[in-house]
Amino acid sequence: MKTDQRPKVIALDGDNLHLWPAFQKLLDHGKIKVDRKGRLRYSHGAPVGKLILVAINKDGDPVYHESAEEWFDPDSQTAREFFWPD
Repeated sequence: MKTDQRPKVIALDGDNLHLWPAFQKLLDHGKIKVDRKGRLRYSHGAPVGKLILVAINKDGDPVYHESAEEWFDPDSQTAREFFWPD
């Protein structure tokens, strides 16, 4: 029996962001930022979620989707009142 060594959950951070070109592009374009505590956040303040393994495609490559425990709409009151952590 072959075991799958792919991680089921990946927490994005500054050390592994380069492995995820779509998220690296967001960082490069200022759509996500690193707060003072090292956490990745979207420009409106919501934290970037963890990547969850949802499938393996026909080529054997893993398919991950972002899932966040905390989330808020960029146009919400929470986003307007968000302040960056010290």
